Amino acid sequence: AGAPAPASSGAGGTIVYSTCSISVAENEEVVDYALRSRNVRLVPTGLPFGVPGFTAFREMRFHPSLSKTMRVYPHTHNMDGFFVAKFEKFDKSDEEKQAQAKQSAKAKAKARAKAGKGKAKKVGARAAAKKRKRAGTAAAAAAAPAPAAPA
Repeated sequence: AGAPAPASSGAGGTIVYSTCSISVAENEEVVDYALRSRNVRLVPTGLPFGVPGFTAFREMRFHPSLSKTMRVYPHTHNMDGFFVAKFEKFDKSDEEKQAQAKQSAKAKAKARAKAGKGKAKKVGARAAAKKRKRAGTAAAAAAAPAPAAPA
């Protein structure tokens, strides 16, 4: 697979953030900040051991993708405690294109739904007119004088 790309690399580069700590402030908070402020996303670490990082801790809530990070505990894994996060860099223009495509798809779906509702209203209006006409015919028939009985 080759050596990891340097941090200055463009889209597609890999950055591994690792600490010899199990502190939330040094791990999940730092990674959450990077996700919010840099053009990076988390990818699975590939480690065959450890437990997923926190997506919530006490009153703090972190990005859901932090479940892709790994925590290693001394008392569970019989080694020093540490934390690993593997980032993949992306080009902001790619992310913007994806967001625009998603918005465009939502707008098209909304327009289709609106058009469908318009058809439903027209069909509903026709059905209501027919019902009124039938009701009017039935009411007129009921209001008509009954034929006289033969004498």
